[in-house]
Formats: sequence, C-alpha cells, structure tokens
Amino acid sequence: MSKKIIRRAAIVFTLMGLVGLTGTLVAPSAQASQMGTLATCNATWYGAEGEIPEGWPTASGEPFSRWALKAAHNSLPFGTRVKVTYQGRSVTVTINDRGGFGGATCLDLTYGAFIQIANPDLGVIPVQYEILP
Repeated sequence: MSKKIIRRAAIVFTLMGLVGLTGTLVAPSAQASQMGTLATCNATWYGAEGEIPEGWPTASGEPFSRWALKAAHNSLPFGTRVKVTYQGRSVTVTINDRGGFGGATCLDLTYGAFIQIANPDLGVIPVQYEILP
C-alpha cells in the first residue's frame, strides 16, 4: 500500500473521530459506543432492477442482493453495522461493499435498505449515521 493511500486513510479516520487519545487506531465499533452519531452526509441507493445481477460478488465477497439491508462505504470495515436515519425513520445496515462516492455522499444503500427510510425516487437524501457496537 502506498504512503499516499495510508496518509489519506489516516486523515479520514482522524476526521471521523476514530483515533484514540494515544493516537492509535481503534476499532470503529469500540469507539462508536461512546460517540453516538458519527456523521451527517448524503446517502444514495444502488441495485435498481437489472443493474447488478443477484449473487454478484460485492467488494467483501458476499453475494449481492438488492433487497438485503446492506451498504457501501469507502472506509468502514466490512461487517460494520450502521444505523442510518432520515427524517425520523431508521434502518440498520451492514457494510459489505465499497463505492466511488464524491462530495458529501458517504453511503450507498441497497435498494432494500433505502426504501425502509425514503422513497427511492428521491435518489439522494441527507442522513445521519451511527456505528453500532
């Protein structure tokens, strides 16, 4: 892994508050139980009918299902459980994929997860997310 990628990852984790007082990286779930909501950002959805074949491997190797309560995030470890809230409605998803997001978008929810909290016609919604233990 290049030094540039490592440096960028360190900056992201620092900004997310995942670096402990000693300056060492701690597991997100351990820190999250103390921190509560970690971020407010935009969330999108993926998995429109016919977009990705059912069973296609995600970045984690887990088979894709558009109805699963899953999400993609650029840096959270696979298996991290995240509570995503939009206008008082929440869904708990598990990170199993990566995404190429830009700007303030940080989560890409599966279609099944997105429809639990919003109308998919919205496309992009502002959410709060909290890493669960």
